[in-house]
Amino acid sequence: MTPYEAASLFVAFAEAAQTGFANYIAILSGMLAASWFFAHRLTRLMAAILIFIFTVAAAGFGNEVFSIYSDLARLGAYLHEIGQAPEAGLGWLGPVRGPSGSMAPIPYIVLSLCAMGYVAALWFFFHVRKIRREERAADA
Repeated sequence: MTPYEAASLFVAFAEAAQTGFANYIAILSGMLAASWFFAHRLTRLMAAILIFIFTVAAAGFGNEVFSIYSDLARLGAYLHEIGQAPEAGLGWLGPVRGPSGSMAPIPYIVLSLCAMGYVAALWFFFHVRKIRREERAADA
């Protein structure tokens, strides 16, 4: 693979990583909207089904995001190796300019963001469910 092909592949992976993370954020946003509008109206069974569907979707998209960012980090390490040669002409690319191994923690940072978003969405669901049910009981 030529240095240009590797750099082009890196840009394509970065776009795929951004799209995958955007899909995960869409799942979180959908859960937040469902929580706000419907959490207090759902029976326990329906709430369990919603949480199960959300968990499966979040786990799937979270795995996809982690895999893409892991590949991106490994490709960044490869680019750092081949970009050190003067004839490579990749000095402008981020992984080449940075220190060796600088991209290694990125997949774990993104994975922790996904996990925090998942936990926050579940907390929001149960919080809204409790608050809105208390409001309905007070109005009755």
